Amino acid sequence: MSLLPNSLVKSSLSAHSWLGLSVAAVLYLVCLSGTLAVFYLDMERWEQPRAEEYRTFDPEVMEVAFNDYLRTTDLTPHMYMVFPSAEIPRIKFASEESGVYINQDGSTGNPALDDWSHLLTDLHINLHLPSSVGIILVSMSGVMLLALIISGLLAHPSLFRDAFSWRRGSRRTGITDLHNRLSVWGLPFHLMIAITGAYFGLVGLIIVIAAQAFYGGDRQALVEQFFAGDPQVEEQPAEVNITAALEYIRADMPQGIPLFLTLHDMDTDQRFQEYYIENPRSLVYSENYRFDMAGNFIERIHSSEADVPQRVLRSVYRLHFGDFGGLGTKFLYLLLGLALTVSCASGIQIWLERRRYYGFPDRAWSAIVWGAPLALACVALAGTVAGVTSVSMFWGVLCAAVLASALPMQARQFRLLLTGLLLAAVLLLPLAHSVRFGLEPAMTAGGFINAMLLATAVLLGIRLISSWQNR
Repeated sequence: MSLLPNSLVKSSLSAHSWLGLSVAAVLYLVCLSGTLAVFYLDMERWEQPRAEEYRTFDPEVMEVAFNDYLRTTDLTPHMYMVFPSAEIPRIKFASEESGVYINQDGSTGNPALDDWSHLLTDLHINLHLPSSVGIILVSMSGVMLLALIISGLLAHPSLFRDAFSWRRGSRRTGITDLHNRLSVWGLPFHLMIAITGAYFGLVGLIIVIAAQAFYGGDRQALVEQFFAGDPQVEEQPAEVNITAALEYIRADMPQGIPLFLTLHDMDTDQRFQEYYIENPRSLVYSENYRFDMAGNFIERIHSSEADVPQRVLRSVYRLHFGDFGGLGTKFLYLLLGLALTVSCASGIQIWLERRRYYGFPDRAWSAIVWGAPLALACVALAGTVAGVTSVSMFWGVLCAAVLASALPMQARQFRLLLTGLLLAAVLLLPLAHSVRFGLEPAMTAGGFINAMLLATAVLLGIRLISSWQNR
């Protein structure tokens, strides 16, 4: 005999199911946004295709231009100069609030329009929540993903044996086979993403535990063991000497590729320069060179020559985001990331069908799966057409999709509706982009992303037609 009323048990089971769906939704959003964020630099270039593009520059010209920028803009504690790269061949000056592109002759160019790409990366990093909360929540999704991978392997002993078999039968059988095959084919990638993703958010907890165990509770000593503390400088001028610093770096590391410059503590007289330089022979994110504001060398943080544990920790970023190996690696990460995202979505779909949660729960999950990319596309469209991009717009569209799932219609019809809306938004994006910025910028600086959008529209169209015929 149960000690609890049946009504309480029933409501608790319902709450448990919705909690599970909510946790799965977080994991899905992290996987989806992370997959798309592999191309965030290309997206940033697409957002402002009219900026003048170049790979080489005169340091003396940019030094004059940067100092003019520092004198005329509102200073924030950190100020930035982003150097040209293959993905986005242009220079950007920026504060913590806004930025502007600079022409090759040092004159001020077009404003940096990067709100949508930042919205996407912020969704992946912290779900648009305060960083202290969001990063931990996202890292916990990495832990959950790792647990799901391990438990899935243990629960399906024939998974590898059936890796290339595909059964004929019902829609549920097809979804199950798709889920299992994608999970097996992408297993090494999925494990790497789960482990590195969990690391980003849990590093704070790791520091607390490790400091207590090995450094007598001194967290700062542990941090400085792996990541150098700030240099001690006094009475630094407001102007910066970039030319001398770049000459030193070029002589010390000829193969180095400048990523960006950060001016630290600009609101104090203890400000200093830090250059992030990519070493193409290493997976570590960067070699860091520090100078005072006059361009006098202070120190180099030898990341690629550090001890093995430090090199591993400093390589996590490039491994997690596919920031190595060029365009081929990015496309590989895109395909494997999509496989992980589909596995996440199909796993919950299988669970819903096994529990016979048809109707509203099925439609609600479809609203998340198709509503999230629809919301991203709508925000990008609004930014392209009206220059308005906001976090509230993204969550508003996604919430509207979830609320619409309460409408009395079949789940398949609801999925068709959302897929059709997503197809329309994706098709409109390159058209609106060409109208606003002109055909030439849309086909040159914006050409790569516009081509990707058109390819996505073709795939969505094929899926829509297939689903319509099998309805």
